[in-house]
Amino acid sequence: MEYTSIALSLVAVSIAIYYYVRKKYDLFKKYGIPHIPPSPVLGNMGPLLTKKKTMKEMIDDIYNLEPEAKYVGLYEFLTPIIMIRDLDLIKAISTKNFDHFPDHRPFVNDDSNPLFSKMLFTQTGDRWREERTMLSPTFTSSKIKNMFRLMTSCAERFTDWLANLPENDREKEMKELLSMYANDVITGCVYGANVDTRKDPKNVFYVYARIATRFTSFMVMLKLLLYRHAPWIAKAFRMRFINSRIEKFFKDVVTETVKERERTGAQQPNVIQLMMNTKSRKAEGRAFSMESIAAHAFTFFFGGFDSVSTQFCFVIRMLAEHPDVQRKLQEEIEEALEKGNGQISYEVMHEMKYLDAVINETMRLYAIVPFLDRVCTSEYELPPAVPGAKPFTVRPGMILWIPSISIQRDPKYFEDPQKFDPDRFLQNGKRILSSGAFLAFGIGPRMCIGNRFALTEIKVLLCHFLARCNVLVGSKTTVPLKLQKGTLSVAVDGGFWLKLEPRKDLHPSLRANGTVDGVANGVVHD
Repeated sequence: MEYTSIALSLVAVSIAIYYYVRKKYDLFKKYGIPHIPPSPVLGNMGPLLTKKKTMKEMIDDIYNLEPEAKYVGLYEFLTPIIMIRDLDLIKAISTKNFDHFPDHRPFVNDDSNPLFSKMLFTQTGDRWREERTMLSPTFTSSKIKNMFRLMTSCAERFTDWLANLPENDREKEMKELLSMYANDVITGCVYGANVDTRKDPKNVFYVYARIATRFTSFMVMLKLLLYRHAPWIAKAFRMRFINSRIEKFFKDVVTETVKERERTGAQQPNVIQLMMNTKSRKAEGRAFSMESIAAHAFTFFFGGFDSVSTQFCFVIRMLAEHPDVQRKLQEEIEEALEKGNGQISYEVMHEMKYLDAVINETMRLYAIVPFLDRVCTSEYELPPAVPGAKPFTVRPGMILWIPSISIQRDPKYFEDPQKFDPDRFLQNGKRILSSGAFLAFGIGPRMCIGNRFALTEIKVLLCHFLARCNVLVGSKTTVPLKLQKGTLSVAVDGGFWLKLEPRKDLHPSLRANGTVDGVANGVVHD
């Protein structure tokens, strides 16, 4: 009798779970929203979790379900998500009706991940508005111009070394190398620290940055999913995205730097200083706490370390595959060198239209962030997804995705979208952007606050790199390029292996300034 009771209880629980899951999966069917039938419990996440598909492939499958649909649906496990396809609807949600969708989806809590939970990206509501307003002056064109000299110094040092690699050591995995450059720039521009990571790869900033930004591992993806779908488990086990030792280091660097500058009155053109200047305006009722300065400094370090180096890797990979584009860009760089007698100024660099076009086209094809998310905070009615369907009311707490990686390869918005063609961003020699379909840095008030900084960092290195080197497809280069399966971010399978070649046709102004054969301004680089 006892076994019968247990068996009946298990059957009852199974039936209850079945009907609970079935009810969860009825939403899109009820409103006529196109969707791929979900698998039990996993929803539409199975191909990603089993590493059968990349994040791009998973999103594309859902995006391409119904070409005329304004939006489609997917299930992230048991959570329904609306994927917006229509550009007018995207603009309405992200800009015109921003107050209905002002937040990103939270994924951490204050107790276990204090640095992450105070990042601008994770802030919500009035707190986000206030801190965004206070941070915006940090990334104006004039402020970034003040950091341009440091970026240039790092780029010159780095490319001088690359141009003088021995012939038998010119095929490199570029992601690791470019992470070193990104580390030097970010530590200098954010924390005011002077490091040369190529010579000292064990410097604490670089070591901790590689650990903190390792978001392609399965364990990190598992933690993220647990915080989203079973936060009670994540909180119970106090799951952290970075360990307490690393978090303490980044907090202590800020605390010590702020105290030292307040004691001495020293001023430096970097992010901490700019936040300190805001912090000092207490009389205006607007000031950053020490904790906020630490969190925001880490935000820019975290955002600029991995994403910038990865985006640069995609740029030079495209140039290696398209030598005609590489040569055309080198010609524009040489024109800039001509104007500045071997130097490229901040103003001239930002006038370089083809440079912009190459970077934009790369970001169009390889969006580092495959989708943008928004959380509903007040009811909003969407039109019917397809003709004949019902309107759908998005309720507070529901999540929307804007699939940038799919929109930017949609033939409706970009002719021959799989082709790498920087000229699509130029018209009669002038810059153009496809209206609303280019989403590399986001859209609306939640657009990436550091986009100018990131672009400047990429442009500076690209100008110096191509002035001194050619980049080619090498014996270890995987052709065609393959994205990694089973990760939430866009990562490349097999790494970014490319061959470097010092240019024999250096611009005369570089030779005149002493930058040739390993010598720059009289200094020999090892």
